[in-house]
Amino acid sequence: MRRLLLLIIVLSIVSPTACWAIPVRWSAGVPLPDFERITFANLPPIAEGGSIQIADPAIIAALGYDPSRLWQSGARADATILLGDMATAFGPEQLSLEQIAALGLTQSLQLSQLRLSDLKLLAINTVADIVQALAYENLPPEAVPLLRDLAVYFFKGGTPPYERLIDLIQYVPGFGELPLGTLDLARYALSGLPGIEQVAIDRLAGWAGQFIRDIPGLADIPFARFARFPRRFSGIAGLVDIPLAAIEQERIRTITGSDIEGFAVPCHRDCLHVELGNPLSGKQWIGKTQLVRGGHGPLAAVNTGKEPTGRLPFGPWGKIVLTAVNEKAGTADFGLYLRVCIKTAFIDLGCTPYFIGPIPWIPSQEKALTFVGPN
Repeated sequence: MRRLLLLIIVLSIVSPTACWAIPVRWSAGVPLPDFERITFANLPPIAEGGSIQIADPAIIAALGYDPSRLWQSGARADATILLGDMATAFGPEQLSLEQIAALGLTQSLQLSQLRLSDLKLLAINTVADIVQALAYENLPPEAVPLLRDLAVYFFKGGTPPYERLIDLIQYVPGFGELPLGTLDLARYALSGLPGIEQVAIDRLAGWAGQFIRDIPGLADIPFARFARFPRRFSGIAGLVDIPLAAIEQERIRTITGSDIEGFAVPCHRDCLHVELGNPLSGKQWIGKTQLVRGGHGPLAAVNTGKEPTGRLPFGPWGKIVLTAVNEKAGTADFGLYLRVCIKTAFIDLGCTPYFIGPIPWIPSQEKALTFVGPN
């Protein structure tokens, strides 16, 4: 039986990329994801639909938003993942619009062309929210075009009884609770809220419940430029011989599993897999037909607590899973699965299993090297 020949590598100088579904760079002859060019905008669509349902109103109240959602096959990751889902792994909430524009891969975000309506969460922020976020407390309404117009609306054209915004909020019932979306935000450039382009997203109420695509330019930032994304990777690469089909049974020397069950979970039936050679001689990478326990905390109950077996070669933000093999063609397909982790200053719901996927990843073929990750 032909095997996979394995090689231990440390990622170093890269060579020119090949044409993959996602951006790729090369290291020691191994195709690797180029996280300096991979963005949520250029990830391939999610191949399978799914849902997250949070039924407990106490949890929703504690979070301040409802993380429930439904997505179909073909959905894009930036329209499926909320900022709150990725805060611990990526840290997008730390960025301002100015920083997002500077970090973008295509440099296509032009702040001068944005309207306040483009930052969708502004509509649900109140006067009190934005005054606190942008430190407008001691300013008169006239200094902030949007708040000036909201004051005209609220006081029906009359003169506000106080000069400072903080006094209007404290002493005029209802003014502070007025949503910014009361007016048509498309009428205002960013200058309608001076300084809005410089404030971190997490200063705005409701940020965690926003989809990635709802923050202008965020989906265009390469993964490697997010503050919390891993910077370096090392591990093992394998030379693919021939992947083996799902008719195989009782594969017990595996290198796959989950962060809950460990990465040596045996497969007893329908074991789609590839065999590995030295230095992991006789071991197997099992495919998505095997489900294992995943997730932790209350969110572990999502998707019946199961996820496809696989590995975490690039860190805990995403799981790489063998999704299909073709013995005749000598190919193996892999997919990326994402999860949802929700943690705030007041509540920690843990993480779901890795079940949002698969997103087509770097495939492999006969005699090609494939990155396996840490041994």
